[in-house]
Amino acid sequence: MADKYGISESEYQVIQKQAARRAELRKEFLKQRTNPWKNAAEAGYVFDPAHQRFVALKVTQFEYFKPNRSNALFGIFAVVVPMLTYGYLIWNQRNDREQKIRRGELVYKDRLFKLI
Repeated sequence: MADKYGISESEYQVIQKQAARRAELRKEFLKQRTNPWKNAAEAGYVFDPAHQRFVALKVTQFEYFKPNRSNALFGIFAVVVPMLTYGYLIWNQRNDREQKIRRGELVYKDRLFKLI
């Protein structure tokens, strides 16, 4: 049966177990969410400890941040280098166009920005 999906039988069983677990967790969440007496103390919200840990991590991540060479290199290569490269390419393109216009190689009708 599982061969028609292009996966082995064991992988198919794992996927089925995950789907069943997801359905069970969803059923439990909806049961807790719709129970008017269970969560009355928490203003009607279901307390999820994993979600609370994640939110606490996101709030305090800058307090535990330790700058090092790896972080600095990532920041330089992810932010500074692309900005400088893009700026150089734009400057070079505009400078070349300006030189062509000044030498008369680019006629007025072929310019990108013209008044008429």
